[in-house]
Amino acid sequence: MRWLDIAVRTGHIGVASVFFGGCILLVPYVRLSFWHHLTIATGCVLLLLEWVHDRHWPHRGKGLLGLLHACLGLLIHLKPDLTVPLLWVILVTGCIGSHMPRRFRHWSILYGREIREPGERRN
Repeated sequence: MRWLDIAVRTGHIGVASVFFGGCILLVPYVRLSFWHHLTIATGCVLLLLEWVHDRHWPHRGKGLLGLLHACLGLLIHLKPDLTVPLLWVILVTGCIGSHMPRRFRHWSILYGREIREPGERRN
């Protein structure tokens, strides 16, 4: 499961980078639509993998930031004139969510401090 997560995460970063770069360089959307859809697809797979790996994920810090990250992506469809600024915010939330300290990533809005299932590994 870990290798699948690493592969999908790497793919997501790669395709999102192409899409982001294209938006900044004002590449016509028709040339970016493939990368846009691939970014959405890999992001959805990442969200699913996180939820399968950790049933508490949606109400933990890492899940909340992941959901915020996805919602900001949806906002691009509602406000396309804000695409580039939103992509910067999405980049920042993704980096924070991936690299914030464990005590914040695993903090839950429902339970507070980290919850561990019997036999759950640390990551």
